Amino acid sequence: MSAIKFPSSSSSSSAIALHFGGGNIGRGLIGPVLSRAGFHLVFADVAEDLVNRLNTQGQYDIHILSNDELQLETVKPVSAVLSTDMKAIEQIAKGPLSIITTAVGPNVLPKLAKPLAQIIRTRMEAKMGPINVVACENLQHATDILRDSIMKELSEEKERLYTQDHIGFAVCSVDRIALPITSENHLDVGVEPFFEWTVDSKSLKKTDPDVIIDGMHDNLDAYVQRKLFTVNTGHAITAYLGFLHKKDTIIESITDNNIRLIVSEALQESGTALIETYRPFFTSEQHSEFIQKILNRFSNRHIHDQVSRVGREPLRKLRRGERLLGPVEMCKEKNLKRDSLLSGFAAALLFHPTHVSDDEHEQNEDQEATELQERISRDGVQRVVGELTGWSGDDEDLRKVVRKYDEFKESLVVSNTR
Repeated sequence: MSAIKFPSSSSSSSAIALHFGGGNIGRGLIGPVLSRAGFHLVFADVAEDLVNRLNTQGQYDIHILSNDELQLETVKPVSAVLSTDMKAIEQIAKGPLSIITTAVGPNVLPKLAKPLAQIIRTRMEAKMGPINVVACENLQHATDILRDSIMKELSEEKERLYTQDHIGFAVCSVDRIALPITSENHLDVGVEPFFEWTVDSKSLKKTDPDVIIDGMHDNLDAYVQRKLFTVNTGHAITAYLGFLHKKDTIIESITDNNIRLIVSEALQESGTALIETYRPFFTSEQHSEFIQKILNRFSNRHIHDQVSRVGREPLRKLRRGERLLGPVEMCKEKNLKRDSLLSGFAAALLFHPTHVSDDEHEQNEDQEATELQERISRDGVQRVVGELTGWSGDDEDLRKVVRKYDEFKESLVVSNTR
């Protein structure tokens, strides 16, 4: 692997951004934002072919898939290293590094503790200044989880003290649909026009060169939950209902009037809870416009996102506080209507595609979906729902989920016998 060529002080890109994860979100959302901010972007990934392509080409295009017209945006300059190459990681740590970002998936995130701890040690020994770490995952408080994993990796007290003084850990929320696209350049990625990267500015350290990123807010929790309980909730319910109706893509699903009605009602339910929780950050009018924008995004005729991909890993999405149960819990606490949200929860319990498409490759099976079906088959749906939610057997919401599950299951059986 050739050495990374750091930008000189006279270069238009005077700072380095290190991003772990060269998948679609990394290239389609984080890459363009950091590139526009003037960073030399270095990707770290486990896929050697991807790393070699990034180093050879030094740039790629994002294809902005608008219903009106298609546009191209070039992301450059970029280079890459293997995330397991500690020598390369140490070299980057000694350069003009300002920010480290991730988009590797929640399950992979803790594995980054080792290379990030090495970066911290290297900078401490070299007596270098602060940097910031931002985990851009579809997981609440992902950066906090990553920070805790790093602190466990740092064994010496001086390392921990250096980390507290010199490393900023900022929670964020990311939002953009990014997909593989047919192009002469395999690095290119297709994206929707809409995107948000909301970063908690209060948690950032002042760096040299300093970090300037659009989209920072003081009350991040409100925006994180708005995104999770609107975009992710709607996306997931669309996928699970689409699966039940034998739809292949999100756009096929959301253009089905029956599915769109339930998704729209579910988002109105979660929206009512969000408005009551975070008033005055969101008004009813503002949030209604936000919901309509989300539904329109799902209806983008250029975005053919697979139901199997969006719905994958249902057990993770059925956790407490997550996109399905989280808004239900918020509505439950405030005694608000939540029937359509419960329908989405019930639909997720039946999700088991024969294959699932990943960002870079196709997997034969969604292991979490298989595990969920095995648990329901072995223990019964009522017990599984109780384990997932913590609700007692006589809880009315649990009963509603079980009734809706039975109704959906019966419809599937009838559909399969036709």
